[in-house]
Amino acid sequence: MNQYWQDRGFPWEYDPGPPKNRCWPRYFAETPNYRQIFKRVLGTDKTRWYFGPMFYRGRLKDNAVKVVVIGQEGAQDEALSHRAFTGFSGCHLQYFLNYIGVTESYLFLNTFVYSIKGQYSSSLQWLAQNRESPIVRHRHDIFDYALEKNDVRLVIAVGDAAKESVVTWVESRGGTCPMGDNDVDSCSGGILDPHTRIVGVMHPGGVGAGGNRAAIVASFEEAAEKIKQWMKNDPHWLPPDPSGTRFVLEEGYTFRRVPIPFRDFSYGMPLRLGRGATSSIRKDEQRSIQIFSADGEKYKSDSELDYAYKAEGDEEGYSDEEGDLPYEPPRRRYRDYDKGPGRRFAMLLMGGKPGLEWPDFTALGVTAHPSFGHGPIYRGRPSHAYVLVLADQQSHDDLFTGRALTGESGQHMQEFLKAMGIIKRYMIIRPLPVDTRDLDEKQVLTIVRHPQTQKVIQAIADKIISASPDLKLVLAFGPQARALSQALEFENLSVVGLKAWKENDALQDWQDKLEAIRTIEYEREDPSASFSYSGQRGQIPRLDLPCGVPRWAGSFGDRASRPVDKTDGELSPDYYRIFLPIWVYRLSPAPLSPDEESALQHVS
Repeated sequence: MNQYWQDRGFPWEYDPGPPKNRCWPRYFAETPNYRQIFKRVLGTDKTRWYFGPMFYRGRLKDNAVKVVVIGQEGAQDEALSHRAFTGFSGCHLQYFLNYIGVTESYLFLNTFVYSIKGQYSSSLQWLAQNRESPIVRHRHDIFDYALEKNDVRLVIAVGDAAKESVVTWVESRGGTCPMGDNDVDSCSGGILDPHTRIVGVMHPGGVGAGGNRAAIVASFEEAAEKIKQWMKNDPHWLPPDPSGTRFVLEEGYTFRRVPIPFRDFSYGMPLRLGRGATSSIRKDEQRSIQIFSADGEKYKSDSELDYAYKAEGDEEGYSDEEGDLPYEPPRRRYRDYDKGPGRRFAMLLMGGKPGLEWPDFTALGVTAHPSFGHGPIYRGRPSHAYVLVLADQQSHDDLFTGRALTGESGQHMQEFLKAMGIIKRYMIIRPLPVDTRDLDEKQVLTIVRHPQTQKVIQAIADKIISASPDLKLVLAFGPQARALSQALEFENLSVVGLKAWKENDALQDWQDKLEAIRTIEYEREDPSASFSYSGQRGQIPRLDLPCGVPRWAGSFGDRASRPVDKTDGELSPDYYRIFLPIWVYRLSPAPLSPDEESALQHVS
């Protein structure tokens, strides 16, 4: 597994998302109606809206940012990670930042928070650069807040869109850019912050898209030389980060790319993302995204892979609030997201504690490629839980959400918990953190019963129990979970074994067990719990999912699939696909708000 950690830190060094006591979540929730604005101004919607916006990558804590990178990067890898610049271009920018000694104190922001179809062109000028544009106003709110909360020393504009956006931003604050976007270095960076300098580079994505490689490389070399000179003139201007090694003054710059640190991704994302290049590809006319392993082929055709399950989905169980959009994170309850389990607990969950490493799952027969990692093992509240849930994996959704039991079985389980009076105070743990859906039950139980597997799960359970003094009940859903519940020590907790949702006669079993659970004394958030369940499914709470995940995720049944490789007739170890629900895919743009309608009256 360590080979997929190289030069990236540790997987438990993750991004918890924006601090909930700052304005970042609100600004992100105030995203303009991109689809309708584009349609009104251009006559067509040129956004790739299906998997939601990509707001940022990097630090959002106060006084944590010295360098702001502005670009336009929101392709399929970014759609999966819900972070900007995590693919091919992001890896090139990462090396440039490392080169100048800035390994942590950076923040990536975009001209448009949505990916757009085609290249940036003059047709987008009003949308992207006119100060009356709702998109520009929103972007300036975000840019200005980054300045307000940090001592920004350097702004890097990546590509034409970003260079024009920097000019617009500087001029909106009363500054000037004598050379315009042709040379953003000439902009009066001091209008942003007294110590701020600005530099521009060409977009590195052009290297992989038939662009002028020589010109792109030259732009990075020129920017490195300018930064070098500014450092020589003022050694205190841009100090290196504690973890950084500064190359600028000792050796020349070489155009190359490095992996994105794990600290820039939310907990549980596939290790494959950000490893050094693009890791996924759009499919099904953009209704799905296929991720491929470190050994997979990017362009492997559908004629070689058979996705029997197309995950069309329906609206059962979906709910939102007024103003929310299914393809965006919540707008009303914009602080409802999971910040992760905390670094120490994350280390335990991922097998990072000495003596508590996960066994070699590949050696035990797991076929899923190890470059996908083993992050999605938990969901819920690690501390102050009233109920501990052990539950077998029953779908592939967890790989894409980074959380356990987020597919159809988890959605049914959510309603079952509600029926017994549990709303938020639960902790769900999968018996295994890797995909074993292709193995028969005997094989999986052998892995679950491995002494090291049980040792790690016991340590996880012990930590949850010690952090939750009101925990009185353990539920074990599925044969793997039931086997574990019989092997582990749970002190004086009541343990109830249940069938997993996809086992035969699960509904009757759940109804019978509810009657037994009613007699157990445990804390209930809803004292008027019905203890009645008729098979309905509910939406996975937004509080259980990372920041940036769109509302449609965790609803409509299973959303992900693993294909059969037609060459051998077995489930492929190298490919997975996440599907947008068909009804969301067919949604028309929402109406404009009154403020947006008023702003668009100025379009010439």
